[in-house]
Amino acid sequence: MLSPKRQNLNKNKIRRKFSFARFLFFISALAFFAVSFYALFFSEFLEITTVDIVGNEKISREAVLENINSKIYGEYLGIIKKNNLLLARTGKIKKDLLESFKIIRNVETKRKFPNKLEIIIFERKPQLIFCGGDKCFMLDENREAYEEINLNQNDSANNFIILTDENSKGINLGEFVLDQPYLEYVLEIKVKLEEIGLKIENNFKAKSFISKDIRIKTEEGWEIYFNQGIALEKEVEMLKVVLENKIEKNQRQDLEYIDLRIDNKIYYKFRDGTISQSTKNIEEIKTKDN
Repeated sequence: MLSPKRQNLNKNKIRRKFSFARFLFFISALAFFAVSFYALFFSEFLEITTVDIVGNEKISREAVLENINSKIYGEYLGIIKKNNLLLARTGKIKKDLLESFKIIRNVETKRKFPNKLEIIIFERKPQLIFCGGDKCFMLDENREAYEEINLNQNDSANNFIILTDENSKGINLGEFVLDQPYLEYVLEIKVKLEEIGLKIENNFKAKSFISKDIRIKTEEGWEIYFNQGIALEKEVEMLKVVLENKIEKNQRQDLEYIDLRIDNKIYYKFRDGTISQSTKNIEEIKTKDN
């Protein structure tokens, strides 16, 4: 049996070994933390070297990169580089892109270790320009007014239908305008008229959304009155037949309008005030019996 003195010596040795082990563990942990901290925030290991832009169609990659460069280049406090993958301010990137490019509906960001940042862009699909009151807005596929348009300063406006509500008190950014069937009806008018070779101006007039009336103007100067309550295919077919069988080509320059708003009836008026009416079906009109 060990004497009390021997037992105390052994305990002291154990304590010293334990203290030394704790010291080594502390030093190792500190070194590991220091190396990890350096590797994560100061070394080139996590520096962003590639930015992938995905989903952009109407916005150029260069425009997106220019917008986000200030968020991923430079230094924090003159010490830590901003292009560190862990420190990239993805929330700020998303916010700035949404504010700078109204055509963007949403943005997602993904960090792909060790050095790639992916920007996923979801673009809106512009449909037409809606004017109400003294303002005009671009509408997307969900009918949302997402960007104010100055018709005098935006050349691309000529590529879209410009629908003016002549009784509107105005709309605001972010409002949902029209209903989906009405939007589709308006867009289809231009498509159907182009199919029969009739060229029209982009300016559409809505006298009243309640009545669902729409007036458009041809490049020849005369107007066509539509109403959503009548199938568009039927309206366009009747228009085509009347133009081919009731109105001579040399008479078109004297036309004021053709009214398709009443089912099975077509009214057309010449600039001299002459009004004609057709109430017959398509096959009967084709006989040209005036």
